[in-house]
Amino acid sequence: MLRILVCFCLLQSVAQAQRMSGFWQGMLYLSSETTDKPRIPVYIDIYVTNGLVDGKMRIENNGGATIYPINGTYSELKMKLYTMKATWYYLPEFALTPSNYSLTYNPKTGYLEGTSDKDSYHLILYKSSGEIAALKAPYLPKEWLVRFQQELKDGLSAPAIRKQELLQFELKPIYFDSDQALIKAEYEDYLREVIRMVKSHSDLRIEITGHTDADGSDAYNMILSRKRSEALIAFLEANGLPKNRVVVRYKGEREPIDSNTTESGKLHNRRIDIRFI
Repeated sequence: MLRILVCFCLLQSVAQAQRMSGFWQGMLYLSSETTDKPRIPVYIDIYVTNGLVDGKMRIENNGGATIYPINGTYSELKMKLYTMKATWYYLPEFALTPSNYSLTYNPKTGYLEGTSDKDSYHLILYKSSGEIAALKAPYLPKEWLVRFQQELKDGLSAPAIRKQELLQFELKPIYFDSDQALIKAEYEDYLREVIRMVKSHSDLRIEITGHTDADGSDAYNMILSRKRSEALIAFLEANGLPKNRVVVRYKGEREPIDSNTTESGKLHNRRIDIRFI
């Protein structure tokens, strides 16, 4: 049993090292800076084995670029990186002083994040693909950096995590009081998570379908189900999801999922169904 446990721990350690090894990109900024200020692009290419880190880092600042060799240590999702004397410069007058970084990998968000030992710099990176090259000018374009800043504002996880998040996300209906189209406060956190899922995938939309119980006329209930759908659209838009990411339907009382002869059945029928498309 002890041998199995030791083997499991070793395999887990190897898997973690493999997950950390590779190309990462992100940004460096002073902790005191506002969130909309342009960031300093950072790229690192590292190899992790037996608790040791080896690689290089490229930092671009004010149109210049610098490549630093790096080494360090890794244990239990925590990494210490030591930058050494630069081996390559473009516009060296804009190079940053080499710093050491204490970083932590968050398996929930997929980000490697931490601070420098001096200058109060904050560093956040996500796993990507590429390589560090000694080019004569900064990498272009930088649309990814603007997008990255917005994704962090929106609370999105790293790209490598998003597919698994979507696969594990459970969509569920939201329910309404009788003859009401008000979005209840108890659903707001869930709906914000739906928004986050949609924003995490540029090709993803949602379809919402409003329903009612059988109280009232068919014509009235069709209008009520439309009002419920419109109320949800208004909530989604107010919380940052554009209308073009939502398809709206409303069915009135025509597609019940429970009996309309009991109060609990009616409650289940007074709903909006949500699905990804």
